[in-house]
Amino acid sequence: MRLICGFLHLDGRPAEAGRLAAMVAAMIESGLTPAVASFVEGPMALATLEFAPAAAIPRVDPPAATALPRGASGLVLAADARLYEGADGKTDEAALLNALERREADGSDGGLGGIFGDFALAAWDPRDQTLLCARDGMGVRPLFINDQPDRVFAFASLPRGLNASGFVARELDEAALLSTLLMRGTPNNRSVLRGVERLPVGAWTRVSARRRESGRHWRLDPATAGQNRCRPEEAAEEMAALVTQAVRVRLPETGPVATHLSGGLDSPSITVLAARALRATGRPLLAYPFLPTPQGDYAPDGEGPLAQTVLDQEPDIVSIPARIGPPLDFLLPRMDCDQPLPFDPADPNAWICMDAAARGAQIFLSGWGGDEGASFNGRGALAEALLAGRWWRFAREIRAVSVARGCLMTDTLRGEVLNYLLPDAIQTFARSLLGRTRDSAPMTSIRLLLRNEAMGGVPPPSPPMRPNAVANRLRLLNGPVLTRRPEHWALTGARTGIAAAFPLLDRRVIEFALSLPSALFLRDGVSRRLYRDAMIGILPDKILKNSTKHTPFPEASLVVALQRDTLLRQLSDLRGHPRINALFDLEALEQRLRALPPPEEALRRSGELGGDRALRKVAETAPRVLRFISYVRQHH
Repeated sequence: MRLICGFLHLDGRPAEAGRLAAMVAAMIESGLTPAVASFVEGPMALATLEFAPAAAIPRVDPPAATALPRGASGLVLAADARLYEGADGKTDEAALLNALERREADGSDGGLGGIFGDFALAAWDPRDQTLLCARDGMGVRPLFINDQPDRVFAFASLPRGLNASGFVARELDEAALLSTLLMRGTPNNRSVLRGVERLPVGAWTRVSARRRESGRHWRLDPATAGQNRCRPEEAAEEMAALVTQAVRVRLPETGPVATHLSGGLDSPSITVLAARALRATGRPLLAYPFLPTPQGDYAPDGEGPLAQTVLDQEPDIVSIPARIGPPLDFLLPRMDCDQPLPFDPADPNAWICMDAAARGAQIFLSGWGGDEGASFNGRGALAEALLAGRWWRFAREIRAVSVARGCLMTDTLRGEVLNYLLPDAIQTFARSLLGRTRDSAPMTSIRLLLRNEAMGGVPPPSPPMRPNAVANRLRLLNGPVLTRRPEHWALTGARTGIAAAFPLLDRRVIEFALSLPSALFLRDGVSRRLYRDAMIGILPDKILKNSTKHTPFPEASLVVALQRDTLLRQLSDLRGHPRINALFDLEALEQRLRALPPPEEALRRSGELGGDRALRKVAETAPRVLRFISYVRQHH
């Protein structure tokens, strides 16, 4: 794993080596010892931090041991990159330098368009005193910037690197924080820290004292969406080949590899493909299934039985269960300083990074991104078929979906057609009559726990999905939710020296998935049909045929209920925190918690809590809100 940082004085002042050293130091977690390479010359300062056990930075006689790579033209590169095609046998840095110098030679901005991989880079051209920054098309590797025209342009893989530079004080951006809590986009790609923005995904920007310009080196092409007319069998075969390739190219040459292992389709497929690829090398695959922690006599299965079918099929996988830690620490964890997410061993996601890194893994593979692309469930496909006049398909699929789900055809029509066809104004009016907003149910519940006066600057919720599954797929693939999750994993992994990779966000997988017609994703009443067909022979039949969405931690409702009284005492202590009171409606949160049964009754009713919709809503929303409150309390 690598991180990068640096700054350019746009007023011509010499760059300060001490300032760069402060940025570097701020991005090193206690206990990690990365190799650092730096460049300080004129107004420019650049650095990389290499966290691999055997650093890839060339080590010769000092001071060359700390030098950054340079191209034939003199271009200096700081890159956090893993390339999967287009390197032509070169190292990742050499391939990037070659692409950037080719771009310079032909005068175009397309040099990065032929680079497939995950990267964030900064390249300094001493000839014209110009800095170029760029980021990969799906935002897998993070890059934050602080841009002060005519003064300074600074960048860092982690927000705290920018704060340590002294160019921007650490201050909470309250509108961005609440936007993140509600899973909405933030204006101008703002982070939750004021003055710290993200470089947009798939974007490049070039700055100098005299001029600046920016653009996109890659984006999904709407003109290709849904235009591939291949047969279902051909699509499944090609998808299987692309996903297999995407997994293989992300495996490091040495050391163990870690993966998620859920009961769904995406992460189990990545786990099986990685295990089979590693088997020939004799290296272990560390799989982390989410398993529930028994609470008293309550011991739900959750996703465990489905995950176990993968372990039975691939018995050499090393299974390491990930569970909720001490309940109060899980609900009120130690929070990451750069983002409102836990960095606490009580949180399973954070613990996985800690444990995998301790076992020597450098890469963590995740199935994130499948729902929006490869394993898309066909949202809007039946409404699209009706409007397009494909009535035979429409009638056949309505019947098939109803049979597959065991529901009335009227229920299928309402859920799969009317919800997409009704105009936005009518849906909004209907929701208002029911006391609902346009947000999804958990976000609606969370919105009611926020102060109305704090919502200024928070973007409105996204409009409803359209009666067009192709357009819905494109919207999801371009949405902030998809790209923010890799950023969260990157920032968490940076604290342990491990990098996350996402095979289902591979550019070729995404482009192919977008090109396919909607009928391939919902066919014969089966949602996610394309990916199910593609994974035949890879995933166990029990997973391929499963249509039930399992909660990773079904005991969460009981955990919240058992901690009710302690959480209420915590809320009482928080009432003296002016910023928390300005953002969060603690009275409304207290009412939600008091609606939970007392701990003794909760234990007695433990088997019922998971099926109680009201209690489940509290369990879905309270931990998320409490964690954001913890972030404000601990870091602001």
